[in-house]
Amino acid sequence: MITKVKSLAQNPMFMRYFKNSSWMLTEYALKIISAIFVSIYVARYLGPENFGVLSYVLAIVAIFMAISRLGMESILVRDLAKHPEQSKAYMGTAFSLMFVTAIISVIVLSMMTYFVESDSQIKLYIWIISTGLIFQAFLAIDYSFQAQVKAKYSSIAKSFALAISSIIKIYLVGIQADLLLFAIAYALDYFVVAFMLINTYIIKKQPSFLLAYNKKLVKPLLKSAWPMMLSAIAAMLYMRIDQIMIKEMLDAHQLGLYAAATKIYEGWIIVPYVLCISLLPAIVAFKSSVPEKYEENFTKLFALVFWTGIIVAIIATLGGEWIIRLTFGEAFVGASSVLAIVMWTAAFTSLGTVSARYLTVEGMEKKITLRTFVALFVNVILNLILIPNYGINGAAIATFITLLISSYFINYTDKDLTQLLKICDNAILFRFTKTK
Repeated sequence: MITKVKSLAQNPMFMRYFKNSSWMLTEYALKIISAIFVSIYVARYLGPENFGVLSYVLAIVAIFMAISRLGMESILVRDLAKHPEQSKAYMGTAFSLMFVTAIISVIVLSMMTYFVESDSQIKLYIWIISTGLIFQAFLAIDYSFQAQVKAKYSSIAKSFALAISSIIKIYLVGIQADLLLFAIAYALDYFVVAFMLINTYIIKKQPSFLLAYNKKLVKPLLKSAWPMMLSAIAAMLYMRIDQIMIKEMLDAHQLGLYAAATKIYEGWIIVPYVLCISLLPAIVAFKSSVPEKYEENFTKLFALVFWTGIIVAIIATLGGEWIIRLTFGEAFVGASSVLAIVMWTAAFTSLGTVSARYLTVEGMEKKITLRTFVALFVNVILNLILIPNYGINGAAIATFITLLISSYFINYTDKDLTQLLKICDNAILFRFTKTK
């Protein structure tokens, strides 16, 4: 074992990707801390009902955030890694597409909210936070650094942005601000991230891409991106539709309890997500240069994220009430049973995250879309059945069953996914030798 570790440490390619991943993991570790501790601080101040309203607004905006990104978090990283000589053209084209899409998204969301939402304050909160989506286009800078295996720079920029955003929210609690100021603060989050990324890009003297639009790249980018965008929308819907349905079928107070539990869950699932995103360029490289290690390394990644998730789920099951009481406080103790259920979901969420990267590398983006829409359909049906009968626990159970189906059992229904199914099975059973 020691010999293997030493050989890896002496491998320049491994160390390059390891250092790149380390920076991203550090950034996301800070994001986890913010997602949990700052959200706890805000939730304790707002109370279950106001925290429920805020969660409802953020859930609606998050759906349109998935639209504005156009699936570029996977596609652009992949294409920039494959075609570094055309980086300016790819970035300029992707930026333009995301910027235009974001503007359209804000307009459509504002119109929908105006005609559908009856609460004037919620209308205002949605409009304020949605304006931040326009700055999502500058994430093209982040994707460029990832493709160059220079995630260090964008991670530092986003970490500074996260620190600024966290300080603002803590300050708002300190001055006992109303919900309107918190809505403005969440809108500013997008601007601060964009501002820090732009400054980092300029400091590192990266080539300007704003005027590098190439219409010839629009079709190939959108051809790959639209399945990823649709799957991202569907994924965001089945991640957030439960919160929207709880607000409509129950009330904001119950949503506040549910949102508290899912904040802890969402903080955890960032870990497998960043592992997959940061290792995507390395996986692409392995497929072409060391194909015999490709499947074996994927199996190890599946095993790592799945079994780590199982351990965390056991801890949450045994100590859910204590965790909620310690973090969100006595007012949120009703969320402890939800926490225990959704943390079991995390293990299968991890499988789904790695599966999405596998399908991207294999050029099966359309299958991601199909799987995700199946999951969305199942989730909505289960929520309609379970929420009226079991309340917020029913929503958590619906999420668990949905992830079990969409991340694992669906592999049995597609003959093109035989290799993926074997990889998943081997990972669950700790078999790391090459599958036949």
